[in-house]
Amino acid sequence: MMKSLILKKIDLDFAKVDIYENYLISQIKEGVIFEKQQLIQFYEIFELYYSGKPFVSIAERKYDYSINPNLLSESLFSNLLGIGEVCYSKASYKTALFEQKFFKGNFEPFYTMEECKKWAENLIVAYNKKAGL
Repeated sequence: MMKSLILKKIDLDFAKVDIYENYLISQIKEGVIFEKQQLIQFYEIFELYYSGKPFVSIAERKYDYSINPNLLSESLFSNLLGIGEVCYSKASYKTALFEQKFFKGNFEPFYTMEECKKWAENLIVAYNKKAGL
């Protein structure tokens, strides 16, 4: 597994986001209702840190929150290779399986961060190999 160092920590009113070279890890705060305005803030982060390069978004689902699943079908970022969701309960895992149906790309739930990071790195490696990098 590649060693990844955190490049930047961002604290939004609704989430914490850690930026790494090839992926970001977000933790949406307890009780948040994630709607279009929050998605726009995530898109701004994607644009700022990952413009023109492949990346994976990892959601660390430590807290209970709601996301409008229709937002998952609106991805504007062709360089977003996938969304991994780290779940800490069977209920959140089931929620992730439901959300998975709405995302048109790679979307996988996991029970450990280590598994999820390995999956994300494999997506990056496969992308780079296909691109001849």
